[in-house]
Amino acid sequence: MEIANTFVYLHVGFPRPIVYSWMSSSNFLLDEHCVPKLLDFSHAECIPEGETQIKDAPVRGTLGYVAPEHISMAVLDEKCDVYGFGSLLLELLTGHRKNDFFHNCAAKLIEDSSVTEDDNWISNIVKKIIGFVDPIIVGDGLFPETLQQMEVFAKLAVKCQSDSGEDRPTMIDVAKQLRQLHLSA
Repeated sequence: MEIANTFVYLHVGFPRPIVYSWMSSSNFLLDEHCVPKLLDFSHAECIPEGETQIKDAPVRGTLGYVAPEHISMAVLDEKCDVYGFGSLLLELLTGHRKNDFFHNCAAKLIEDSSVTEDDNWISNIVKKIIGFVDPIIVGDGLFPETLQQMEVFAKLAVKCQSDSGEDRPTMIDVAKQLRQLHLSA
């Protein structure tokens, strides 16, 4: 939740949005109070005044965290950070870096799920992702409330990972959903 709030601040707390563009779990440290701190702003970029994105942005970032539109069209905007944040959420849930996890599992999960016009395909993927949850999180078993919270968390991660930036939530929406999830715990 604190990490999401950091990105909300970068995206809306300045006259021009700042896109971090180098999402990776290795770019966060925990302080003595276990509050995450964001590191390495060397690749962060401000969106030019009057623009909604950076065009012809150099493609860089951690494999599995870079948004498809950044790779294919060299376009960079806030939704690219949302995509990378979704990768971070999946890593927190599964205990695997996204490139490892998706290399081995997620492409097959998506392929096996029937894509329809509604969110049922997301629910199918989420149910399968829950099977890959880090055993440390599961412990001695899942209580129904915990399973429901994990499903909400996984569904949010999958929405952040949408192939189209237009279909991804904003970081404000992501932070709100994480706050609601935290308060329901």
